[in-house]
Amino acid sequence: MATSRLTRGRRSVAKALGFTLIETMIALMIAAVALPALVTLVMTQLDGAASIRDKTYAYWVAENQMARIKLLQQQKLQNKIGNYQLPEKESGVTVMLGLRWQWQMKTIELDGLPVKGFKRVEIDVRLLGLAEGVSLGGTIVDENSPPLASLMGYINDPEAF
Repeated sequence: MATSRLTRGRRSVAKALGFTLIETMIALMIAAVALPALVTLVMTQLDGAASIRDKTYAYWVAENQMARIKLLQQQKLQNKIGNYQLPEKESGVTVMLGLRWQWQMKTIELDGLPVKGFKRVEIDVRLLGLAEGVSLGGTIVDENSPPLASLMGYINDPEAF
């Protein structure tokens, strides 16, 4: 009689230690709903980081072009280059950090200023694709699409003084 009570007590303890099928199914359902949401959140964060990286690279390309224009103006002032004129519009493709960037420069004469010879330089940069020839999109850049970076600066023409 004492052994049968002891055996029954152990069975009820052993029965209480495990999960029921319903509890297991509910836990799996919660995991099935939560994991895709977590993956979506992580992917969104990675896309945001890639976007910030691309915009930073695009600003570097724009700053490089602005520095190039300023250096050309300095060389013109020192008579190291001949009749260099700052073009009204210019564009080109630059490879930087394994990516191909298309930049467009536009200069605007500032006639309304009391001091003559100043021009506003606007540089827009768009991503073309990977430098190895694999394209992320078309190789033709849509000028109506917003650029990744827009840089505006001012420069003076040394001959205007």
